[in-house]
Amino acid sequence: MKPNGEQIRNNRYPHTPGHRRGAPETSRLAAESMASSAKTIRAKVLAVVASSGEAGVIGDDVANALDLHVTQVRSRLSELVAGKKVADSKKRRKGASGRSGCVWVLPEFAPADNDNDTQDGAA
Repeated sequence: MKPNGEQIRNNRYPHTPGHRRGAPETSRLAAESMASSAKTIRAKVLAVVASSGEAGVIGDDVANALDLHVTQVRSRLSELVAGKKVADSKKRRKGASGRSGCVWVLPEFAPADNDNDTQDGAA
């Protein structure tokens, strides 16, 4: 049985982990290794963002709340941004590294002119 259009769409980024064209093979392998758990982690990341309300969270906050490595969280945040489930608040906070991180919120708490172009949590 051939997959229908919705099944094909749901098997592509941001519904499944992705990698950039031309990226090293390790990037593709990493995306494939996360495929089975990404949906669950993505839902948990979304729940943490939702529970933060207008205050929002940075990647470090989510990683701490879920006891995950921040790289796992940032990848899921990128998927949620691409899927328009999470938005850039245009605010920044310092993270554990001492660098500014994007404060993520649900779209209803984002500025009206938000174009959701920030996806990596970097300022």
